[in-house]
Amino acid sequence: MRQRIVRRRRMVFTADSVIVDGVATRTGEQGAFGLVTPRQPSWGATVDRLDVGAVSLLRASVRPGAGRLEPDDGERQLVFARVDSGRLEVVPETGPAFSVQGGQMFLYRSTEPYGLLWHEHVEVLLVGVPLELADEFGIRQEAVDGRLRTDSALRAPVLAFLEAMAAIDSAVGPLDAYFLEKLVHEMAAAVLLSNRRVGGIAEESQPGVYDRALSLMTALRADQNLTPERVAGELNVSLRNLQREFSRNGSSVAATLRRLRAELAVQLLTDPQYDVLTIPQVAYYAGFGSAPLMRRALTAHGWGTPAEVRQRRSEGNALGRTGSSR
Repeated sequence: MRQRIVRRRRMVFTADSVIVDGVATRTGEQGAFGLVTPRQPSWGATVDRLDVGAVSLLRASVRPGAGRLEPDDGERQLVFARVDSGRLEVVPETGPAFSVQGGQMFLYRSTEPYGLLWHEHVEVLLVGVPLELADEFGIRQEAVDGRLRTDSALRAPVLAFLEAMAAIDSAVGPLDAYFLEKLVHEMAAAVLLSNRRVGGIAEESQPGVYDRALSLMTALRADQNLTPERVAGELNVSLRNLQREFSRNGSSVAATLRRLRAELAVQLLTDPQYDVLTIPQVAYYAGFGSAPLMRRALTAHGWGTPAEVRQRRSEGNALGRTGSSR
């Protein structure tokens, strides 16, 4: 399994310098970490940053002022930001400006320039994932800038997970780091897919209960505590209504959740990076309560036993090596 770097840093920005883990560096016109700081002597910001592989989590406290973000060649990230308090204005170079205040979320790209105006003291949580994530789901990169919807069922559980992750220290093992990174990727993708007003452009129809439930279940399927009752609660609908929506689509909430977890289990069993996991560990990380439950789900969906899934992958690799050696 590829080693993932886990690193925590504390950065203090002033009008003319940045201090990283106690080491001060004077900043020029290009700034540091892509941020060109305001030149007002009273301006300042503190940032606690946690990097887990290709994922970055930052907690920032920023004083009032006006600055700008310049493209950072070292990072190509799609950044999800949640404003905890205060108000700021974001001015993309190629799109309409938008303002964000406490309780709202927005997206921006580290590859694009933005003007920033902090109207008051601002507290914000930022999460950066690879920009290519948007490409994987067919979402145009230039369409992501702007505020995120506030009524998504994914909002509360995703933010709760990110808050907890931001609080961990750097003593994270390689396996845990891998899954933390992957969970953030999946949650970010789910938020993107469920957000129907990215860039301020509404789609013709709003997502129904079934679509919202499916997005939520896909994002949280690895959570063993995710049940049909909890899904209904997160969506603020009755379990009866939720079951009715799934029945109209030819399934049930429980059956769909088992299928999603079975698909995740197959991904883990067929990816060589997870060969270090035992079958019970795969069951745990796929959201199943036990290995027998995972075995029954895989068999019911035609994949066979966990050992058979892994064996077919191994046989396929062996055939590929044999064919390439001829």
